[in-house]
Amino acid sequence: MFLSFTAFLFLFTVMLHYFDYKKFISEKRRFAEADVLMHYTKHKGGKSYDVLKLRTTDGMSFYTTSKEPLKNLRGRRVDILLFPSRVDFADYLGTPFILSAIWRVEHERSARMRLAQKIEVQHISPDLKEIYDALFLALPISHSVRQKITLLGVNHLLALSGFHMGLLWLVLFMLLGFLYKPLQKRWFPWRSRLLDVGAATIVILGAYLYFTDMPPSLVRAYAMVVVGWLALLWGVELLSFSFLAFCVVLITALFPALLLSIGFWLSVSGVWMIYLFLKWSEGWPKWAVFLGINVWVYLTMLPLVHGIFDTFAPTQFLSVPLTLAFTLFYPLSLLLHLVGLGGMSDGWIESLMAWPEGMTAVHIVTPLWFLVLFLVLAILASRFRFALYFQAFCAFAWFLFLVEQVA
Repeated sequence: MFLSFTAFLFLFTVMLHYFDYKKFISEKRRFAEADVLMHYTKHKGGKSYDVLKLRTTDGMSFYTTSKEPLKNLRGRRVDILLFPSRVDFADYLGTPFILSAIWRVEHERSARMRLAQKIEVQHISPDLKEIYDALFLALPISHSVRQKITLLGVNHLLALSGFHMGLLWLVLFMLLGFLYKPLQKRWFPWRSRLLDVGAATIVILGAYLYFTDMPPSLVRAYAMVVVGWLALLWGVELLSFSFLAFCVVLITALFPALLLSIGFWLSVSGVWMIYLFLKWSEGWPKWAVFLGINVWVYLTMLPLVHGIFDTFAPTQFLSVPLTLAFTLFYPLSLLLHLVGLGGMSDGWIESLMAWPEGMTAVHIVTPLWFLVLFLVLAILASRFRFALYFQAFCAFAWFLFLVEQVA
């Protein structure tokens, strides 16, 4: 019944997108207002041109280029003339490239970009401005900053996902619960805190998701939070592979473009690895679970990540301790930015980002046969302990292979 419903929902949603797509490409030219999310210069074949990523006021994100040198427009709103006829449907569902011409740069900025300005004035380094914009507002970062973050092995900390959503849920629920408790005790003791505070938290996180342009990994995380909250109210088990599968099927039926999103599938894979660890570590001390789960996720995601991104450096060993530290850093940094003191830790972060300079890095892609074997083992490990051991062996062997390449 559920699969039939989601199949119908998926087909209906795709059909709506296709009708929108046909209407979009039927216009030879189209005027739009858009925020410039990213702007950088690219060099190719002895020539240079500007690359821009934009998001229109009606919610469409796309790339475009300009052969004319432009002042950096990142964060600005522009009036732009689009020529959409060459866009195909698969690209339309994602982030297509569209020929365009910038008509005018507006003085006013969107609420999201005004907030980005308030974040940026708390930092001097352009790199840190980009990092915090990405961390709090899901704005894209430049290739140069991406390379530095990759060498530290912390790309997952900048890409808003379930990790961030979980921390935000915890902080909001605790804060709202603290304010709600005395009111409940005095005026409505019969009410459920999980229901009332949970609903308020869901609404706030939903507004945040919309405000950040709904990045795929965060959409998945938010859907799991909502379904998880409802499941808690109904007494359903959350830490199960069937729950994860339910969320993935439902989300992709509602948002078909996620099927084409690498970030979404990496996010789902990370949650699957977490569930594997939690399933087979029942009875462990909490401190051992806390430490072990971070090591496990790091090792088991290596073959998957290197199936797409090929860079590996010794400094990526910092991924585990930095992920542990991020659990405290993220909510504390958010609080400091709210009170205008976001730059307090800039010196430490700049030193950390400078550390990989001069380090040897290698570029290795996971062989397809090994990647397929690893994925099969990850699926089997949800049922069989021997598959988990074999998967762990393969993950560690891949890790040693990467280390040997940079030794």
